[in-house]
Amino acid sequence: MKSFRESGKKHLLITGSKKSGKTSVLNEILKDEISIGGIITYAIRDDKIAPKYVVLRDFNDQHINGVIAKRSNSGTALIPVTETFESLGAGILRNYNNDDEIDLIVIDEIGFLENNAIHYQNEIIKIFDKRVIAVLRKESTPFIEKLTQRHDIYLIDIDEFIIP
Repeated sequence: MKSFRESGKKHLLITGSKKSGKTSVLNEILKDEISIGGIITYAIRDDKIAPKYVVLRDFNDQHINGVIAKRSNSGTALIPVTETFESLGAGILRNYNNDDEIDLIVIDEIGFLENNAIHYQNEIIKIFDKRVIAVLRKESTPFIEKLTQRHDIYLIDIDEFIIP
């Protein structure tokens, strides 16, 4: 965090491989923050390879949530539910961006499921008017590339800090 603060950048993006601790780092950063809004995503799992569902929820209200991906019939892949991103996700972000009492917006996480959710992507871009801390899947998508190429972000790759 010291290097982020010294950088003078407004936004922090955290990336790393699966199970590298991105969300743990985010939670440690947020413990002293107030006036936070945003989105959390999490998987609902069973004994199959791919999660049964992936859920998007409001950072401050766990009752505001919706399914953003469902497991395919083969059980090995996720099928995005773009409509949830476009309606629920975009609405949550728009509300926080318009809330003068919220000065930090968090998204945990951004990945490939958002690829076709253009309205949601646009709302993510708009929240960069405020301070943003976001967790990114470590993969290359056009939207993730667009975010990481911004001049006002500081990108931390957790994998670079893991000692083998």
